[in-house]
Amino acid sequence: MLIDTAGVRKRGKITDAVEKFSVIKTLQAIEDANVVMLVIDAREGISDQDLSLLGFILNSGRSLVIVVNKWDGLSQEVKEQVKETLDFRLGFIDFARVHFISALHGSGVGNLFESVREAYDSSTRRVGTSMLTRIMTMAVEDHQPPLVRGRRVKLKYAHAFSSSLN
Repeated sequence: MLIDTAGVRKRGKITDAVEKFSVIKTLQAIEDANVVMLVIDAREGISDQDLSLLGFILNSGRSLVIVVNKWDGLSQEVKEQVKETLDFRLGFIDFARVHFISALHGSGVGNLFESVREAYDSSTRRVGTSMLTRIMTMAVEDHQPPLVRGRRVKLKYAHAFSSSLN
């Protein structure tokens, strides 16, 4: 199922009850989704509101595909600037596919649903205890656990007991 939600504006700019209700429904749709496509307007760049929604998506544990719309009509220089801004502000989200599209002309949407399928498949994949333990071991090598009463916490194994799907 694909749900197209209304754009979400800053809390201070939301004035009427209908818009407040649509924001609530958007946040509920994100929580209920398997994959969320976050659409960013290329001409406006990444707004603080986009980052706020992104945080909500990540905290909800949803798979993510980033879509940069209105890509047509931008000069090559502006396109490069938008890409640099994306890398700078969203560099920590290296797991999400990014698509540059024009909804008006339909360009760039060809592989979009393939990315949605990949995101869905990765979010529903079962990962065994041994694989999780290897991932945890690599993470601990890079970032040691904190000291508790002067002693380092020892993490022995990791186990997944539930998934992000309800």
